[in-house]
Amino acid sequence: MKNRMLLTALFVIVCVALGAGVGIYTSRDYTASNAVKPAVEGFLWPNPRIIQPFSVVDQHGNPFGLENLTGQWSFMFFGFTHCPDICPITLSLLSQVQKKLAEQDTADKVQIIFVSVDPKRDTPEQVADYVSYFSKNLIGLTGTEEQIAGLARQIGVVYIVNDETAPGDYSVDHSASVFLISPAGQWLGLFSAPHEVDDIINRFNTISEYIKKQE
Repeated sequence: MKNRMLLTALFVIVCVALGAGVGIYTSRDYTASNAVKPAVEGFLWPNPRIIQPFSVVDQHGNPFGLENLTGQWSFMFFGFTHCPDICPITLSLLSQVQKKLAEQDTADKVQIIFVSVDPKRDTPEQVADYVSYFSKNLIGLTGTEEQIAGLARQIGVVYIVNDETAPGDYSVDHSASVFLISPAGQWLGLFSAPHEVDDIINRFNTISEYIKKQE
């Protein structure tokens, strides 16, 4: 019981920190640029975090790793297919974001990624059925418990698998934030809930234009 209380307290603290845009980033320093850094809530400038190689599988059972993040922008959300509210609401919204961005003449290529934090139940087949409900372009990821935990640690995601209320019936506490990863495979920051389509698009456009000026 004491350990569970400590885990819950840690989960709350991290979620609050993420919601406030607090974090530690180590990699490229953008401070040398003369460009004015945009004041975008939830994003820490100037140092993004480089994501290290990882290995999971997508909803088709194909390997998915760091190389699949490079060359395009990624909106990454962690959840689970049995989630009753936060996950379907967020994935539906992100599908709208992707559609609207695709309609922009100068829009960068964007992929939406759903990472299951419940790999015990969320097989590739289960994830495939789930993400197809929101968009045919949505990418769903799963893997072993160790693989998912490793990726989550890199992004700074904390989740708690709760005790079963019945055989095979349990919930998972997780963040509602959406994480933005650059085409260089760098975690730049997050979009905190509550989410709005136009707000995410406006902040993303501001960030992507700023990054382009640094390249």
